[in-house]
Amino acid sequence: MKRIFALLLTGLLLLSCIGCIRLSCSTPVFYSNADSYTAGNFTYEAEKVKKVEIEWISGGVTLLNGTGTLSVTESGADSLSEEEQMHWWLDGTTLKIKFCKSGYNLSLNKVFNEQKALTVELPAFVDLDIDVASGKVSAENMLNLGKLKLNTASGGTDVRSLSAAEIKVDAASGGTAFGSVTVSGTFKINTASGGLTVDRIDADEVDIDSASGGVTVGVGAVKKMKLDSTSGSIKLTLLDKAAGAKIRYSAVSGNFNTSLSTVNSGDVTTIGDGFTDMEISIVSGSVTVE
Repeated sequence: MKRIFALLLTGLLLLSCIGCIRLSCSTPVFYSNADSYTAGNFTYEAEKVKKVEIEWISGGVTLLNGTGTLSVTESGADSLSEEEQMHWWLDGTTLKIKFCKSGYNLSLNKVFNEQKALTVELPAFVDLDIDVASGKVSAENMLNLGKLKLNTASGGTDVRSLSAAEIKVDAASGGTAFGSVTVSGTFKINTASGGLTVDRIDADEVDIDSASGGVTVGVGAVKKMKLDSTSGSIKLTLLDKAAGAKIRYSAVSGNFNTSLSTVNSGDVTTIGDGFTDMEISIVSGSVTVE
């Protein structure tokens, strides 16, 4: 995880050591090129930005597609000091968005009691690198992105429709939910704690690593899929039964279930035409394919 998560963890440890959240606990926030940043809500031109980088400490982040002149806003901006407001910098074609001013001594009590919600309009096919320490990342409308890199420590993800060239997600805690996802390259996701739900995934390759929590995935046109789970049930729905899958399954403790017609050869179970090359490995839990 990046610096933003280290800062959050340090602050939480301080609260724990002191033993009383009513005491004023704080930690400074630092980032490079601080003098280049501007405070407050702003607009920018879509054609001037190829990549957006967001580091957000507390509060939800809502992502929207847009064209032309786009806006970036945070809730309650009028009541925040300049140091407390988000800061931004257009570094060439990369737009960088930070939670507050570099050097600001961030009060952890205030952060969690008065969360800031961020709304970002994004150009189509932009690369997005986003880190959120506490708060949900959400998008109700279709997002068209280039490469997406998403790190969440707490709060989860709820993105209803997404198209991208490549997706990489690291989720420490909180549910991760996607609706319909289309990826021309690889969809890779690691979850430490909390369930994963994907209504439909179409991708060249899917790689899911789940430490704890259930996994529910609707498998569309996927050439290759690898799924590793330490603990929790797995439910996979083959959305095209005729195309089907070739499944290799291994478990320390668990079982494999399907009501679909299968052909078994050695350690390979084939459903339909065996289109998706699927490898499933679990330590404990059940796997259901339907």
